[in-house]
Amino acid sequence: CEITGNRLKDKNPYQKPIVGDWVLIERGEANNGNIIREILLRKTILKRKKIGGQDNVQIIASNVDRAVIVQSLAQDFSVRRLERNLLQLADTGIKPIIVLNKLDLVEDTNEFEKVMRGIDENIPVIYSSFVSGHGLDEIQNMLTPGETVVFIGSSGVGKSSIINTMLDEERQQKTRAISTYSGKGKHTTTSRKLFLLENGVIVIDTPGTREFGLVLDDESVLQEQFAQIDQFSRHCKFRDCRHDTEPDCAVKDAIIKGELSESILDAWQKLSKEVNQKS
Repeated sequence: CEITGNRLKDKNPYQKPIVGDWVLIERGEANNGNIIREILLRKTILKRKKIGGQDNVQIIASNVDRAVIVQSLAQDFSVRRLERNLLQLADTGIKPIIVLNKLDLVEDTNEFEKVMRGIDENIPVIYSSFVSGHGLDEIQNMLTPGETVVFIGSSGVGKSSIINTMLDEERQQKTRAISTYSGKGKHTTTSRKLFLLENGVIVIDTPGTREFGLVLDDESVLQEQFAQIDQFSRHCKFRDCRHDTEPDCAVKDAIIKGELSESILDAWQKLSKEVNQKS
């Protein structure tokens, strides 16, 4: 489909069609292409802030019901990036699934499981391996017919390979061999692609995004995502306590008593600072 000149020239990214959009088109005649006349109301918009821009927002996909966050257990794993992804999804109203891929490249998952205990226990976590097939059926079984599902994660973590297991051979994407040196797949996805599965699930593959700048419409999601801190902070001496050097801080006391992990507070402080800088 083609878009009209006015929409093409519009610098507002929200006015241009993006993957996941439902649109009204005008059918072209003969050799003329179809023209997008209207973009229907979007129920969700997944976005991020680009690196190096003041107000440089990139829209990743629209009308997404569920997001599969893929990280590799081999070198790529970052709980801080995971927390950032989850915060943006919570703000957007998109349900997350966490996939920790390349299980075949680690000896055990004990350390990862310890870290993941700090993540909301209601969020599904799947350990997977494209090589052994472990977890792949579980991922597909989590996807509901009629839903639009986007896969996000860094380059080379195996997003396209996982999606390929859901596609017939003719529609499978080309992926390159895994590096024997780094254990990383060589990134080939350069644009967002949409696939309709046989069971009615719409799947969107995306290029790798290692950095994920926050673009929050509702800053209260930060407190919701860090409910433990919010609970303890109600007993702080000062209502605006930053849980840093303030006296009688209930959050710092909880860390001393072993009731709260210091890493969780560290993550909250970094994300809170970023959110406050943009507000």
